[in-house]
Amino acid sequence: MTTLDDSRINKPRADLAAEPIGVMKAGSSMTKPVAIIGGILWLLVASPTVVESDAYRYATALLSLIALYYYMKAPIRPRTDWIGWLCMGWAFYVMARFFITFWLTPQHDIGASDWLYAFPFFFPIMGVAFLLYEELMEKIVAAYFAMVLIMLVATQHLREVFAGETIRPLIMNNQIHGAVACGMIVIFTLFWLLHYLTDKSSDRRIARFACIASPFIFALCFIAIYGAKSKGVWLALGITLPLLALITLTYLRLKSGVIIIIAVGALLIAGIYGVRHNLDKTAGPTVSAALSMVENVANGHEMGGVVSNAISSSNTPVSMDERLQLWSNSWEVFSSAPIFGWGNRWLERWAETRYSHVQYTLLHNGYLEILVRYGLFGAAIMGFMLATFIRAVWRARKAGIIPRAAWHAYIACLFFFSLTLLSNSNNRLAIGESLAFASSAFACWCHMRLKGEYLAVGNVERKEAVARA
Repeated sequence: MTTLDDSRINKPRADLAAEPIGVMKAGSSMTKPVAIIGGILWLLVASPTVVESDAYRYATALLSLIALYYYMKAPIRPRTDWIGWLCMGWAFYVMARFFITFWLTPQHDIGASDWLYAFPFFFPIMGVAFLLYEELMEKIVAAYFAMVLIMLVATQHLREVFAGETIRPLIMNNQIHGAVACGMIVIFTLFWLLHYLTDKSSDRRIARFACIASPFIFALCFIAIYGAKSKGVWLALGITLPLLALITLTYLRLKSGVIIIIAVGALLIAGIYGVRHNLDKTAGPTVSAALSMVENVANGHEMGGVVSNAISSSNTPVSMDERLQLWSNSWEVFSSAPIFGWGNRWLERWAETRYSHVQYTLLHNGYLEILVRYGLFGAAIMGFMLATFIRAVWRARKAGIIPRAAWHAYIACLFFFSLTLLSNSNNRLAIGESLAFASSAFACWCHMRLKGEYLAVGNVERKEAVARA
């Protein structure tokens, strides 16, 4: 990332977005059909939070092609710097290692979804796509929340939830994925609403829509999260909600903020108390088994023995027992190649683990998914990439390029999602991949805007654009 001097960082947003005389942004030269198609594609990129499908992959590919077309055509365009080369370099490393292993192993090992880790190749060009559609993003975001509200209403299971049944929120492959999606939607909706409550210069029509739609989205999401009965999401949200409350206080006047948070908190506590027996039935055995393991470790017992005893114990719930087996196998595989991991040969090594009979190869822990395949080296590279993206978004907020609500939504969602990875491999799912594409595109866009870069067309193309309009 190119370092800006302090005077450049402190310039107002208008200065950072300034355009040379005689040129116009490429986004302004787009025809209306291309603008509409691009908006729909961005909605499809975010669609795994409401419908679990592979549509986001095709949308990402098409957005990348559109962005590449305008990028190659533009006489003034962002330069690929070390962040872009890092993303593409990692992707080349993943693919080269994959094909070398595939070629050299007699059984042609392909692992399980290993090639997905090459997706960072698209992060820089998706940043350009964000740059291309930046002027439409406020409307695209509003359309996203309209889509969310419609889907939540259309797929609500109020009768089943209040009857104590387990439901699958939205249109997802299982209830855990739906619960994670609803948790992310709660975070996005909170800061979307706070932005329009506090930024009076924003579009008032969208602001009114945010004020009307947000309460319904909150209510339906919390009901769906309860009905999904995902203990991992309950825990992640239980840790995240107090942080969201503290951040919310910084947006509102102290007195009114405290009143609102107390009121919302009282409603949540009353709701939890009302369904306490169902909560205890769902999470009680898991909590008891987990506390027993913690107590045994605190008493000096070796971790491996504690895990083995928990797996063999009849008091351990089935879902927890299976996860412990998966995590034990994963640690065994990682420990045998801790630096660079096993690449797409990891399933070959998996067959030799103690609990290889367990029926899943989804490891139910996003961090172990990385360590098993790429070891500490891969985890360090991907962690550095993420830290770089977070820093770019934070600096964009400090420079006034993005509103603070965008920064808070970004970092709070990543925090919540990172907690859900402790009990499920959400980074291997559609919801995780689409989050990676969208959040990385946003971060790359922030990085380009910090450097004052954009896509621009020349005078000739400007005349053509005016004529088309």
